[in-house]
Amino acid sequence: AYIRTVRMVTDADKVILIGHSQGGLLARYWMRMIGGAEHVLHLMCISAPNHGTTYGGIVSRLIRTPRQEAVMRSVIDGWFGPAGMDQIVGSEALREANRDGDLESGVSYTCIATRSDAVVVPPETCFLDPRGVAEGTVRNIYVQDFDRRAVVMHEDMPMDKRVHAIVRTILELVETIPR
Repeated sequence: AYIRTVRMVTDADKVILIGHSQGGLLARYWMRMIGGAEHVLHLMCISAPNHGTTYGGIVSRLIRTPRQEAVMRSVIDGWFGPAGMDQIVGSEALREANRDGDLESGVSYTCIATRSDAVVVPPETCFLDPRGVAEGTVRNIYVQDFDRRAVVMHEDMPMDKRVHAIVRTILELVETIPR
């Protein structure tokens, strides 16, 4: 409803969506499951768990027993709510969002990740698979591609000046795409 309202107020046929973390995954899920892709020109995912994360991110290697896994599930449910488990590798929501490929026809994508991510682990699960689509449809970018010494944590991505610079640059490129 919100996207419909924005389109109506701005008289735009299509929108550019930017989502951080679960917000990026939710946008993809909406496009796939609700059919919103026809209203989207470009989706920018910032540290979105497009292919999921492990239990507990960086501490997942320490989970060795069913009891430890149950504790981690409880922590995930308590912190992220019911949708937390939807972001774990292999969840039904991720299977549905990625069924028959990662991409929607007519939408271009940018995925920005950080090698310092301790929430989406491993960080390359933020990226979308560009196979089978036109060149330039998907851009997968690490912040460290532009500043190799950058230490940007998952939760800092929306506020980081380097991420802002990447977002602005991509928005300028997308705005030049003929519609």
